[in-house]
Amino acid sequence: MNTAHHVAESDCEEIRPGLIGQPANTLSSLAFVAAAVPIARAARRRRQPAWMAVAVAAAVEGLGSVAYHGPGGRGAKALHDAGLVALAASVGIAVGREGRPVPARPVTTTLAVAAGALHTLSRTGGPLCSCRSPLQGHAMFHVLAAAALAAAAARW
Repeated sequence: MNTAHHVAESDCEEIRPGLIGQPANTLSSLAFVAAAVPIARAARRRRQPAWMAVAVAAAVEGLGSVAYHGPGGRGAKALHDAGLVALAASVGIAVGREGRPVPARPVTTTLAVAAGALHTLSRTGGPLCSCRSPLQGHAMFHVLAAAALAAAAARW
């Protein structure tokens, strides 16, 4: 793995020179932007502004993650982290405003658990880390986490 410092170096994928340090992780970050679209449509249709905030936060997190895995740097890390906090907070608010517990569908739970497992096991030095592989565990984490978010939003 390239030893040049990059904010995303703990996410396993080899850091490449140039504007896009981690191509697989950068591209897969757009899954959050893609997930924002059906969440926003459903929020608009159901007149649920709290879920619209989730859609906006998902898009911000996706773009922040593109910056984080792409060029990197302190500003990109700040945008990524702020998007992640906004996404977690907005989901919590949206779920809380619904006022009734809705059991997660098995597909949502499976996606979320798989995303969490991949995030943990594919970190740099982890058992599923292969820094030069075109298929990156962290990239798959992005896709599965975004899918779990969209599935959860569809449930509410």
